[in-house]
Amino acid sequence: MNKFAISPEFHSLKPHYYLLLDGDFFLFNETVFQDPSKHPRVQLKPEFTVYQDQINRTWHAILEHTWGMTLFIPRTYKKSFVVALAIKQNIRIQFFNYTVTQGFNWFKNSVYAMGLGMPQSQNVIHATLFLAIQMGVKNIYITGIDHDFHRNLVLDDTNTLFEEVSHFYNKEPFRHKLIHAHGNGESVRLKEVFYNLHKVHVGYEELHRFAKNCKCQVFNITPGGFVDEFPRVSLDTIA
Repeated sequence: MNKFAISPEFHSLKPHYYLLLDGDFFLFNETVFQDPSKHPRVQLKPEFTVYQDQINRTWHAILEHTWGMTLFIPRTYKKSFVVALAIKQNIRIQFFNYTVTQGFNWFKNSVYAMGLGMPQSQNVIHATLFLAIQMGVKNIYITGIDHDFHRNLVLDDTNTLFEEVSHFYNKEPFRHKLIHAHGNGESVRLKEVFYNLHKVHVGYEELHRFAKNCKCQVFNITPGGFVDEFPRVSLDTIA
């Protein structure tokens, strides 16, 4: 999911399905794909070069994989430069409608089942979990959802907010200033971060409801972490 392809586990696990959700994976051109420092956002945020480089390497890994894999992509990015490149590489692509759906449960269930909409997905795990439920999977085990993002926040003496990112695909923690993506360099406020974190957990609540409606059981096998929506089981009990 998202940058998993640049980890060694991508080649050892050889996943049959892969999903990309973040618009940053699609909203760039061939020039940026060749040189990540050419991304316009680098002018406001020089460290974005590192992030774009990871995106480029993710796409290269996906384009060069050899075992056959279905790539799930939001339909809104269908005409993206890299999506066209993937199609030329004969990669199987499944587009999905990321149309956030609200209303009565019976209405949402119908829209979800027809693939016309889905719950708000603050992260790629939301979208992946939704599509797995929609595909009819009856037992889902989730790992790696630490969701300890709030522990990585740093607020300096000027009230500028930073994040120290540490993922399995990073060798070293990566600190960067949190700014809005619309390009004016405006700093993200702390209240906005926690509001988005709230939406993450509301999303899990809705997905759990939909899973129950589809007679699907979702289990969290992540040791620790900050997701309390799904029942927890140990990996040892299912191995």
